[in-house]
Amino acid sequence: MTKIDVHPIVAHRGASGHAPENTAVAIAKAAELGASWVEFDCMMTRDGRVILNHDETLERTAGMEERVCDLDLADLLHLDVGTWFDPKFAGETMPTFRQTMRQLSDLRMGANTEIKPCKGKERETGEAVAKEIAAHWPSDIPPPVVSSFSTEALEAAMPHLPPEVEVAQLWGRIPGDWRERLEALGATAVHSSAFRLEEAAAREIGAAGFPLRCYTVNEKPLADKLFGWGVGSIFTDFPDLFLTP
Repeated sequence: MTKIDVHPIVAHRGASGHAPENTAVAIAKAAELGASWVEFDCMMTRDGRVILNHDETLERTAGMEERVCDLDLADLLHLDVGTWFDPKFAGETMPTFRQTMRQLSDLRMGANTEIKPCKGKERETGEAVAKEIAAHWPSDIPPPVVSSFSTEALEAAMPHLPPEVEVAQLWGRIPGDWRERLEALGATAVHSSAFRLEEAAAREIGAAGFPLRCYTVNEKPLADKLFGWGVGSIFTDFPDLFLTP
């Protein structure tokens, strides 16, 4: 079973409580606040490139109704995805996955890469992300954890991923047949909602030897409870709440 030593505190979409999510400035802020691991979302463009973005459409972050997968990379690189968060981030743009990998190397950060496909693009996105990792993941940082809610995306990704990469199935609520699903997929870790996790499931997963990590935790009492249940890592918008300077 592939296991990676992920830090207990992972900055969610970068330090997204302090800077616009899935941007270079958010990742840099996470490092500044002491985070050594970061999580971000990868989506495929119409011309097959991989860029950091969470929502299918650009409405929330760039004020556009189009889907990322319906636009070419050149259409996306100039978009302002910072002003929506705070005017002081005006002009911040979406980085490509390759740019982010270089930034991670510069900052010596580990990362959870979440495959975030547009509907109907699950397999293509999974394969594209995996091939980028195989070709460009820096050798001077830990291998990534690759996760997704889409089992189809993970299935398409796995033949192209290096063997040292850890694959995590993302769920909102963990299903009763979680182990059978993991084994059928070949995944080696579970990621789930912190708010829908039950103690019995957490302890069962831990006893079986599978890493368990939870999103999105922005309060210390919740983090303490989860760690007490055996959760290995939490994803948080505010890593500074949990990291000692």
